[in-house]
Amino acid sequence: MPTALADFLLLQRDAIMEAWEAEVRAMPGARALSRPALRDGLPRLLEVVATLMRERPQGGEASGLDSIPDLHALERLGEGFDLRQVVTEYRLLRGCVLRMWMRRAEVAPTSEAERVFHEAMDEAVAASISRSSQAQAQARERQARAEAEASLARLRESEAGLRRWEEVFTRLGVGVVVVSAEDNILRDVNPAFARMHGYSPEELKGRPLEDTLAPEARGALPRHVAAAHSKLSHEYESLHVRKDGSRFPAYSHVTAFRDGTGRVVQRVATVLDITQRRAVEVDRQRLLAAIEAERARLASVLEQMPAGVFIAEAPGGRLVMTNRQVEALTGQPFHPPSPAEDITRGYPEVLHPDGRPYAPEERPLMRSVLQGEVVRGEELLLPREDGQRLTVLVSSAPIRDRDGAIVAAVATMVDVTERRRAQEAALQAALFGERLIAIVSHDLRNPLNAIQLSATQLLHSEALAERERRLVTRLARSADRMRRMISELLDFTRGRLGGGIPIQRAVGDVRAVVRQGVEELEAAFPERSLRIQVGPGRYEGQWDADRLLQVVSNLGGNALQYGPPELPVTFLLADAGDAVVLEVHNGGEPIAPEMLPRLFDPFRRGTSAGHAGGTGAGLGLGLYIVEQVVKGHGGRIEVQSEAEAGTTFRVTLPRAQPG
Repeated sequence: MPTALADFLLLQRDAIMEAWEAEVRAMPGARALSRPALRDGLPRLLEVVATLMRERPQGGEASGLDSIPDLHALERLGEGFDLRQVVTEYRLLRGCVLRMWMRRAEVAPTSEAERVFHEAMDEAVAASISRSSQAQAQARERQARAEAEASLARLRESEAGLRRWEEVFTRLGVGVVVVSAEDNILRDVNPAFARMHGYSPEELKGRPLEDTLAPEARGALPRHVAAAHSKLSHEYESLHVRKDGSRFPAYSHVTAFRDGTGRVVQRVATVLDITQRRAVEVDRQRLLAAIEAERARLASVLEQMPAGVFIAEAPGGRLVMTNRQVEALTGQPFHPPSPAEDITRGYPEVLHPDGRPYAPEERPLMRSVLQGEVVRGEELLLPREDGQRLTVLVSSAPIRDRDGAIVAAVATMVDVTERRRAQEAALQAALFGERLIAIVSHDLRNPLNAIQLSATQLLHSEALAERERRLVTRLARSADRMRRMISELLDFTRGRLGGGIPIQRAVGDVRAVVRQGVEELEAAFPERSLRIQVGPGRYEGQWDADRLLQVVSNLGGNALQYGPPELPVTFLLADAGDAVVLEVHNGGEPIAPEMLPRLFDPFRRGTSAGHAGGTGAGLGLGLYIVEQVVKGHGGRIEVQSEAEAGTTFRVTLPRAQPG
């Protein structure tokens, strides 16, 4: 009969499993027992029980206990099941098998078959429990071994980490101190902290923390301790004292350490000597104050300057500052552009003198920023919103650092609109006057020639009475003076309008020209003394004799007019190799220093002392014509005038026409 039940287990294994699963699902807690890992081992268990029932002798002991699969128990333990779950599983399976066996009509239930089945199931349960216990023991042993090894590894790592921290603590250049939270006693200090205070670490350990603070700083210690205990960390600066009594400022960063109850048991602080940092900060503040003062002075100077001032930074040329004169010139307020805006924003529109607009990189300030160019007095046109167009002069220069790199540039803008208008008006007036002089002088020559010719004929007439002769003689002299004045005016207009006084060169001896000029002056000034001194050498060359005669006559007449009557006028000729030098000297009062720079300007006449631009009651063109004639010969004229030495005009004339 047990064999029939064994066959039933094998043949109806699937049906038994379905019935078991149905019962399991109907029981409380079935979700936990219906996992796949728990269900998959039961078919194999039914096979083992059936085998035990067939092999078990009548009334004998089980011989197949070793065949109970280990996988069944190990899988359950590995999936997190305990022995209670295994027993519950077997109990459910046992009840399911017996109910299905007893419902079979063709099989009558026997106590023998059931007894064998129960013994086989009991043996299977016992085997599972035994193997599960062994597996749990082995698992616990392996877990204990792994935990021991991990603990040993952690211990070794902790010891290595402790050694590393001890090395850091010892070698760290920043002071580190461990303070007891209960009594503020120094538990440990590193060498850096000890050196900072002039002690050895052993001298400081066990002493109160306040011993390291200056007496005047100890009153704040309770407040800092309370702050350190109330938050994760606390930072503060205080005054510390060294063993020798000297003070130094220190910066402390404090961290509080707590036990399991949250009570602070100790504090660890890093301490840094900030003496150097304080000195640097003082210097920085002093420099900032000096820079701010200089900036204020610069701003004041810029605001008071009559010229517009622009300052742009490198490398792009963005405008950073202008003064109020810029606003007055442009008619627009200045707003510095932001870094995101176009760097050309803020620059006023400017034009070339011919009306062409400036490209951004062509502006003088941009050229100084980008190329380092120094611009002096560049003329521009500045259109304004009110329709005016100003003429301005712009100068700019780069600003460099110590290494020569361009860091900024500055430009000045001066309004010369009125000056240019005045210059244009003066130029037009001068040109008109010179043209008028040329026309009038030319038109006066013909009537003057008629007067001179008539006077000459009358003087040669024997029928002229003495009284009338004196009148005609005076008329002739006045006409001759007018002729000279007209000649000077024509020379002036040629020099100003015609490109210079014309020079007609011919081979000649300059000594003859000087002697002729002196003779004419002696005839005009018979009461004066004139001397000629000629040095050794050659005096031939290519000259315009008539024009050189004007030079001798004008310089000599000037010297005779302004020199004292009792002193002679001296003409000195010297050979200078490729040139001949003529000096005309007279004594007397020197030329006023303020007159020297304008001595050769046209229409300059003397007032009292010194010399001026003409002889006698002339037009003030004599020295101007002298300079033009000398320049026409490629030479130069110089003057020296002192109280003791007198006045000397020195003329240097090349022998030949310059190439």
